Amino acid sequence: MPSFIRRVHALPRAVCVPTIASVAGLCLLSVLGGCTQEAPIITYQVPTQKPAVLAEEDTRTIAAILPQKDQAWFFKIIGRESAVDLIDDSFREFVESVKFEDGVPILDDVPAEWQKGKERMMRFASFDINTPVQQLDLSISQLTRMDDWSELVTMNVNRWRKQVGLEDSDDEWAGGETMEWSGGTSEEFADAPAIWVDVTGRPSASSSSMMAGNAPFASMAGGPMMGGQSAGDASSDPHAGLPRDAQEAIEQAKAKGESMPAAKEKAFPGESSKTESSSSTPELDFERPEGWRDGRMSMMRMAAFNVGPEDAPAEVTVITAGGDLRGNVARWMGQVENGQPDDAEVDAALESAEKLTVAGRDAQRFILLPKDAENKSASSIDATIVPLENDFSLFIKMTGPAEVIKDQDQEMRRFLESLQY
Repeated sequence: MPSFIRRVHALPRAVCVPTIASVAGLCLLSVLGGCTQEAPIITYQVPTQKPAVLAEEDTRTIAAILPQKDQAWFFKIIGRESAVDLIDDSFREFVESVKFEDGVPILDDVPAEWQKGKERMMRFASFDINTPVQQLDLSISQLTRMDDWSELVTMNVNRWRKQVGLEDSDDEWAGGETMEWSGGTSEEFADAPAIWVDVTGRPSASSSSMMAGNAPFASMAGGPMMGGQSAGDASSDPHAGLPRDAQEAIEQAKAKGESMPAAKEKAFPGESSKTESSSSTPELDFERPEGWRDGRMSMMRMAAFNVGPEDAPAEVTVITAGGDLRGNVARWMGQVENGQPDDAEVDAALESAEKLTVAGRDAQRFILLPKDAENKSASSIDATIVPLENDFSLFIKMTGPAEVIKDQDQEMRRFLESLQY
């Protein structure tokens, strides 16, 4: 029962100020009704305790990090501890059973009471989860995988710890724990287990200001992030804490393009100049080579095309992501040869890279073909890396049959020359 203070207020007395000429009349009136009249007394109660919804309380974050071949997927909820306590079991049951198709989570079997949330920058999906205490926000998003899974997990968990006012942890996975996950096999992700994170603390003023979205972030190789969020958006964003360039890059990646435009076009123009902020991210301009067809877009892709024959096409994608130059080249070589290249082969690929200028920046282009030159249908890669800021790069990559990669050499060159970012 909340306690109350009773306050009693009386309205001011009405005072008569008679003149000498009216003394007799006023005296008569005073006899009949009096010169003053008491106003009625009004009482009301003022609560002395905050409503439960406004009471101070610890903040709790629960999250899962799930591996895919080239991506790390983040499922995260942050909110008042008493609210998160009500849904933690159902959330963990959900993430332990999430399955993927073509590297993307299937979200058809979420609990019936979860409502699909509005689309937000740098997210794959959002769900609103109602509790008697607070409406919670489940954010689902992805980053490009780093070579070191442990480092990726540790960096993210320590960022989340800061958001709830905790210090960095030196424990394995920064205090996260491996979890059972039916959506991935132990053979496929032997080096990258699914991780469950559960941290509770009292955010400080500094961590609250960081969560507001304008503080500089700790650099991380993996994927970009959006800036200028409200505190509520940042607190429910699994990647809050990445560099501002990364924030801006993922805005671009998430922007919607229903179909890729024709020649000399903007890949993702704003839906409305009246509603978009004047500080919106730079747009990607390009000239589409003849014969290049609209490709499959995703959250991370700024542009996508299918090229070459319909029955055996190659795919062209443009994304921003992190990772060091050597690590990316080695990974691509492994994809082409279905095996890990040795250091000498990677060194040779780096030395033979074509140096060129893309969007006014120095860039390197790598054409990686299979060792078996006779196998024209074997997967090959034509990739150009354009360094940006804070260890992020623009990646323009064509993946497909070796014969298509060779045939599209000049079209890719013209595309690279036309790019503006």
